[in-house]
Amino acid sequence: MAPYIPQHYLPNLKKYKYQAIDKSLISKYVLAEYWNQLVKIFPLTMAANMVTLLGSLHVIVAVILNQIYAPNLVETCPPWVYFAFSACIWIYGSFDAVDGKQARRTGTASPLGELFDHGCDSLVVSLIMVLYASTCQLGETWWTVALVFFALTNFYMSTMEEYHTHILFLGYFSGPVEGIISFSLSTLATGIFGPQIWATSVYSLMPLPSSVVEMLPPLTLAQSVIVGMGLILIPTVFASFSNIAKACREQKKSVLSAYADAIPFFASIASCAVWLHASPEIRTQHLVLFLMFVGFAFSYIVGRVIVAHVTGAPFPKLNRMHIPIFFGTANAIAPSIGLAKMFEGPNELILIYICLGYTAIQYTHFALEVIDTICSYLDINCLTIKKKTE
Repeated sequence: MAPYIPQHYLPNLKKYKYQAIDKSLISKYVLAEYWNQLVKIFPLTMAANMVTLLGSLHVIVAVILNQIYAPNLVETCPPWVYFAFSACIWIYGSFDAVDGKQARRTGTASPLGELFDHGCDSLVVSLIMVLYASTCQLGETWWTVALVFFALTNFYMSTMEEYHTHILFLGYFSGPVEGIISFSLSTLATGIFGPQIWATSVYSLMPLPSSVVEMLPPLTLAQSVIVGMGLILIPTVFASFSNIAKACREQKKSVLSAYADAIPFFASIASCAVWLHASPEIRTQHLVLFLMFVGFAFSYIVGRVIVAHVTGAPFPKLNRMHIPIFFGTANAIAPSIGLAKMFEGPNELILIYICLGYTAIQYTHFALEVIDTICSYLDINCLTIKKKTE
C-alpha cells in the first residue's frame, strides 16, 4: 500500500504556515475575551491536540445519550438530556476555539495540529447534525438527510478552498462559531420548552393572512432552519468557487482543473441520495447507521485533502472510500436497470454494516499512519508535549 504521505513531500511540513481569516463579529467582539480566559484553565503541560480530543469526546457522549433515549430521532428525551446536548456542543465548540491558542501558549504549533483539529471536526460535524435532528424530532426522513448533507458540503468546500487559496476563510456566519452557538441554544431551548416547539408552523410566527398561508407548503420551525441552511449554502459555495478561481489565476493554474476537484465529492453526495431513494427502508429504518458510515467516509476524504494541503501534495481525487459509496448505490439501483441486487432486503442492512466497518477501519488506519509519520518526521508527540533535549 502506498504511503499516505510520500517521502518527498515530508520536507514541506517544516515550511507550512497556517493562515486564517475570521470575519465573525461574534468572535471578535463577544467571545474573544471568553476564549482568552478559557485557555488559561489548561496547564502548560497539556498538548493542544489533547484539548481538541477532549472537546470532541463531549459530542461522542451526547451521541451515546441520544442513541439511548432517541435512537429513531423522534422520541422525546428527558429535559436533562437536551441540557446535556447543549453543554456538550458548547464545550466542544469552546475547546475547538482555544486549541490553537493552547498550541501557541506551549510553543507546539505544527501542521499536525491543523490536521488533528480538522480531522476531529470532520467526524463531529455529521454527529452534531444528527443531534439537532433528534432534538427537533425530524426522524429518519429526507429532512435529516438534507441537514447532514448541507453541513458536509459546507465543510468540504471550506477545506477545498483552503487547499487552493492556502487560507482558511470563516465568514460572518460560520459553523465553528455561529453554528455552534445556534445548535447549543436550540438544544437548551428544547430542554426548557420541550421538542414540540420545533413542530410549530413557521407561518404562525409571521404576520401572513390565512389566504396566503393556505397556498404555501407546510413548513415547521425545524424544517425552516434546514431550508435556511440550504439557501445560505448556495452563496457560500459560490463564494468558495470564486475564491478558488481568483487564487488559481494568481498562481497561474487552471481554474477548470481546480473546479474538477469537487466532482468526486458531489458525485458521492448524489450517490448517497440515490441509494437512499432506491432503498427507502434504509432511510426510514437505519438512517443513523447509514449516516455514521457516510461520516467516516467523508472524514477520510476531507482528511486526505488536509494532508495534501499541509504537505503541498497534489489534490486527492478518487480514493478507496468512494468504493463502498458507489458499490452500494449500484446495488440499490440494480433492479431499475434489469439486474438483481447482490444485497437485497435484510441483506442490504448487512451491506451497511460492512460499509461502516470498512470505512471505520480505513479511517482509523489513515489517522494513525499519518499521525505516526508526521510525529516521526517532526520529532513531536501527538497527545503529549515532548520534552526538548538539550
